[in-house]
Amino acid sequence: MQRRGGVLGAFSAVFKPKADFIPLPYVKNLHALSQCAQCEGACATICPEQIIIKAQGSAPYLNFMIGGCTFCGECARECVNLWAECAPLELTHTANAQNSAQITESSPKDCIAAKVSINPLSCLAWQKTTCVSCKDACGENAIIFSAGLYPEVDMGRCSACGACYARCPSFSISITSTLVG
Repeated sequence: MQRRGGVLGAFSAVFKPKADFIPLPYVKNLHALSQCAQCEGACATICPEQIIIKAQGSAPYLNFMIGGCTFCGECARECVNLWAECAPLELTHTANAQNSAQITESSPKDCIAAKVSINPLSCLAWQKTTCVSCKDACGENAIIFSAGLYPEVDMGRCSACGACYARCPSFSISITSTLVG
């Protein structure tokens, strides 16, 4: 997976407007995040993708400038180890499964409480320039190109993992939290 790290990541972080607060996967509810202000942020240090940002005294959030969430469950495991049943994060089927064969079609998919959208005014494909960066990054095939040219997000398939966000060369993808108390 290509990342928007290094010089490009630093450049992007300076010129891209600050993203909205995007909660971690496995969050029970917005109210549960109040506990996170008291935590030292083990979820951020254990994240293999290094996309969890945790400032002292605040709730952790996802920064998709580097890459997307792989739903490995490490953040939730660490949270449960610290807080037990009072943990703000709870493990789901993928994080609990020892074997991927245990996951059935009827199991709920891992997802982040956020909505992904593409701005047609800045999207290269919408401006008739060949670009499929978002589609290539999407492991869930949630980005559909209507008329072969115009990308749209199928929210029924989208997990809001952020992989497309990190790959968009024109910063046309926005991700906004849908988490409510």
